[in-house]
Amino acid sequence: MIRTYQAEHGGLAFETAPTRREKARRNRMTALVVIAVVAASAGVLQHFNDNLASSGPTASDAGAYSAAR
Repeated sequence: MIRTYQAEHGGLAFETAPTRREKARRNRMTALVVIAVVAASAGVLQHFNDNLASSGPTASDAGAYSAAR
């Protein structure tokens, strides 16, 4: 959709606004990208967790936070 308005310099200015279909497409694409990023980050975290677990025994407080440190 193209809208016109009176600009400060006195002439007409043209502005394009996304249509309802374009807005819906953009929202769907954003949702799909967010889902893909969350899935990828979960996979990376799971990979690191699996590697940490398979690296063998560690100190009992290796992953724990302690205020005394």
